[in-house]
Amino acid sequence: MELFQDITKFLLTLSEEAAKIMLKHYSAKGIQVTMKGDMSPVTEADLEINKMTIEMVKKYYPDYEVLAEEESTEVENSSKLFVVDPIDGTHMFAIGSPLFVFSAAVVVNGESIAGVLKNPLARRTLLAEKGKGTYLIEENKRVSVSQKQNFEKALINCGWKETNLPKLVHARGGRTPQIYTVCEVASLIATGGFEGEVFTGPSAHDIAAAKIVVEEAGGKVTDLYGKEQRYDREINGAIISNGYLHDELVTMTREAGLEMQTSI
Repeated sequence: MELFQDITKFLLTLSEEAAKIMLKHYSAKGIQVTMKGDMSPVTEADLEINKMTIEMVKKYYPDYEVLAEEESTEVENSSKLFVVDPIDGTHMFAIGSPLFVFSAAVVVNGESIAGVLKNPLARRTLLAEKGKGTYLIEENKRVSVSQKQNFEKALINCGWKETNLPKLVHARGGRTPQIYTVCEVASLIATGGFEGEVFTGPSAHDIAAAKIVVEEAGGKVTDLYGKEQRYDREINGAIISNGYLHDELVTMTREAGLEMQTSI
């Protein structure tokens, strides 16, 4: 932990507080949800974590604003943000699945410079800072992506819309298990379990932490078209990979005709 800056360690503190809230509300039998205007679910845990994040950022880093899924502060004129998804995989959390993640990134001038992805039930907390690698905190070990350089038996999360992308992956020998949380799969890419995923949503909070966590583990994260993008505003989806398969995954995504979704 000594190698990380204080603000990166603060991300870890946020994740620990978020985990307490998630576990307080979590039930294997499922919990009550409310549907938002875009028909995505929200729980009391999402709202409580969002509120906690804003309060802690304002207390310890008052020169930063918060861009988060449920509630943001005055982000329009700020170049320094905490970009947060209180629970990525709210639907999974709500039905009692263990596949949910707290995601937070420090974003300066649109660039993710530090990030954390935490799944408390998996006992997996990945902390990363630019130029310093990605660490599995529970084991105090640096992690790295898969070294697989072809699609044979590669694991690719192909998104949640019906497209031709799974067929293209299968034709190359790949496999397409579907996990309904982009940050859970990003965590597994960073630790070498998955090789890639495609995300068609517009929200920076879904990808900002995954960007730095995966890339500091040796992978690559771009928009749907293989280009770099900012994480202080809406994004053009994302392709996340171990790096070796990235360019071909971009090409396959284009071939499949995947387009940006206005909501997920």
